[in-house]
Amino acid sequence: MVKLKEINHDNWIDCIELEVKDEQRQFVNPNIFSLAEAFVHSDANREEAEKYYRCIPFAIYSNDDMVGFTLVTFEKECDFDNKPGYEIYRLMIAKEYQGKGFGKEAVKQILDYIKTFPYGKVENIYASWHPDNKASERICLDNGFVIIGNDEDGAVLSKLAITEKF
Repeated sequence: MVKLKEINHDNWIDCIELEVKDEQRQFVNPNIFSLAEAFVHSDANREEAEKYYRCIPFAIYSNDDMVGFTLVTFEKECDFDNKPGYEIYRLMIAKEYQGKGFGKEAVKQILDYIKTFPYGKVENIYASWHPDNKASERICLDNGFVIIGNDEDGAVLSKLAITEKF
């Protein structure tokens, strides 16, 4: 069973020590970078979070083992459609836990969290990935996301309409 847990004093170092396989490093920023971004765009810096976007970081656990990390964002005016939206902004499963279904289950847990609308109701949830990252593509498409195009950097963009999924 996969659970999302808050990043806190007891687990933040474990989070930054998680690593993906060498060939996957091009697909995801290091967790220390994501945690720094989350701090800048959090209630600790409310003005930045309100002006740009709010980051919500979680450790991904299986039982007592931290197996991954995710960063969810909320924007009042999402870049994709200028409406409020959540995005699965970062998702990583540590190399020793890959291939065991943790990514797909984590996305289900993330969607369950988002549907509580902690920062406001939305019509769509977004996710994006590097075009060569077939694992992320499979995980998102298996969870109901549909591809809607590419961004200016070439990343694949996808969305999940709340009315279709929930």
